[in-house]
Amino acid sequence: MKIELSAQFLLGCFFLILLIAIPFFPLSTYDFIGYDDDSYVLQNPHVTTGITFQNIYWAFTSGHSANWHPLTWISHMLDCALFGIKAGAHHWMNLNFHILNTLLLFFILHGLTQSIQRSFIVAALFGIHPLHVESVAWIAERKDVLSTCMALISMGAYIRYVDQKGRIPYVCAILFFALSLMGKPMMVTLPFLLLLLDFWPLSRMHLKKRVLLLEKIPFFILTFLSCGITIWAQQTYGAVQSLASLPFFIRVRIDLAAYGWYVLKTIVPTNLSIFYPHPETHLPFITIAWGVSVIVLGVWCSWRFRDSHPYILVGFFWFMGTLIPVIGLVQVGLQAYADRYSYVPLIGLFIAFTWAFCDFMSELKMGKKIASGILAGIITIFTVMCTTQVHIWKNGTRVFEHASQVIPDNFVAMTHLGTIPHLKTAVSIQPNYIPALYNLGTVLIQKGKIDEALTYYLRAVHLKANHPDLYNNLGAIYYQRKQYDLARSYFQKALEISPFHNNARRNVEQVNRMVQGQDRLP
Repeated sequence: MKIELSAQFLLGCFFLILLIAIPFFPLSTYDFIGYDDDSYVLQNPHVTTGITFQNIYWAFTSGHSANWHPLTWISHMLDCALFGIKAGAHHWMNLNFHILNTLLLFFILHGLTQSIQRSFIVAALFGIHPLHVESVAWIAERKDVLSTCMALISMGAYIRYVDQKGRIPYVCAILFFALSLMGKPMMVTLPFLLLLLDFWPLSRMHLKKRVLLLEKIPFFILTFLSCGITIWAQQTYGAVQSLASLPFFIRVRIDLAAYGWYVLKTIVPTNLSIFYPHPETHLPFITIAWGVSVIVLGVWCSWRFRDSHPYILVGFFWFMGTLIPVIGLVQVGLQAYADRYSYVPLIGLFIAFTWAFCDFMSELKMGKKIASGILAGIITIFTVMCTTQVHIWKNGTRVFEHASQVIPDNFVAMTHLGTIPHLKTAVSIQPNYIPALYNLGTVLIQKGKIDEALTYYLRAVHLKANHPDLYNNLGAIYYQRKQYDLARSYFQKALEISPFHNNARRNVEQVNRMVQGQDRLP
C-alpha cells in the first residue's frame, strides 16, 4: 500500500470531516432513548461506575444483553468515567468513531488503488448514507462503529504486511481483528474480506492458494472462537429463535428477500425505522423474487466481469458475505432487517458502484466533469436525507413515533411509546413480547389497576422472562398482599438475574425483617 499525504489527499480528508459533521452535528444535543440505551448505559451499574477492575472483569465474563463484547463495555465505561451520564458526550464519541472510520476507509482505498477521487466518493457515501445514521445516532450501537474501526485498522495492517512481509504488521492485523471481535462479533467475516482484497486490488492470486490460506489461519481461528462465544451468549440469554418458532424454510425465504431489501434501501433510503417486524410466515412473491434477482444478477456480473472489472466481484461478495452473520439463518431477536446491519456491507456496494460508474463514463467519453457532477448530486441528495434522518433520533419519543408511522403494526415502537392503548395494541400484535407485557403491567400499577397488572406480569413469567424488574415488581405486589414467602421468592429471583439490583436486595431484607417480627409475636 503506497500513499502520499499530498495536499489533495489532506483536502479530501477535510471535506469528508465537514461533510459528516454538518448532518450529524445536532447529535451533541440529543438524549438517550429507552431501547437498549438503558441496559447498556443508564441502568447498568457496571458501566456507570466507570473503569474498575471489577467492571473490566465483568465485561470479559458477562454475556449481558445477549452479547459478548468486552471492548464495547469498556468503551461505555470510559465515557461514563470521562463525561458521566451526559447523552451528548456519548453521542459525540460515536460520531468521532464514525468520522475516523470514514477517514480510514479513504486512506485504505487510496493506498490500494492510488485513486483519490474514487476513494473519496466511496468514503463520502459511507459517511453520509442515511442507513448508517442508526449506527451513529444510537448510543447502544457503539459496538458497530467501534468494531468497524478496529477491523479497518486490522485491514490496513494486513495490507502493510503484504507490502513489507514484516511480522509486526501481521501481528497487528491479528491483534486488531481480535479487538474488533471484542467490539462486535459481526466482523467474523474479515478473513474472507482479506481474501477478496488478495483478488483485487492486491492482485495476489498468482501465489499458491496454500500460501494465501495459511496466512489467514490465525484469523479463522479467531473467527471460530468468536462464533462459539457469541452462540453461547445469545443462547444463554434467550435471544436465539428456535426452529420450532421459525422453521428453516421460512428463514431461507426471508433471507433471500433481505438481500433485495438492503439493496433497495441503499438506492432509496426512505421510510427507515429503528425496528422492522419479522414477517414470520407471509412474504409476497415479488419481494422474494426481487431478492433472488439481486443475488443472481450480482453473481453473474461478478463472474462475467471478473477479469475486466474485478472490483464488481469484490464489492458484491463483500456485501453478500458481511451480511451473512446477521441475515437471519440464525435468527437473533425479532427483527427482519436492521439499518445498523448495513454499516460494513454497504462498503462493498459503494466500491462496486463507484468504480463501475467511473469506468463506464470514461468508456463513453462523457468527461470527468459530467461524471463528477452526477456523483456530487448523489452525495448531496444523500446528505440532505441523512440530515433528515438524524433529526428523527432526537429522543426516544420521536424515534418510536416515526417508527409507528412508517410501520403501523410496529409492536416494538408501540411498546416504547408507553401509553396503555399503545401497549395493549403491541400485546395484541405480539402476545409473547415480554417488554410489552412488562411495560403494560407497570403502567397499570401506576394507574392503581393491580389485579390487571398482575395478569400481564404472570404471563411474562410464564414465558420465562429474564427481567429483574419484573420479578421485583411482582414481589412488591405480593408483599402488599402479605404473601411474604411468595414475595421473597420473586425478590430472590430478581437478584439471581441481577445480583446488583439494589431495590430487590432491600426488599428481601425488608421481607426477612417482617417475617422475623411475626415469628417473635406471642
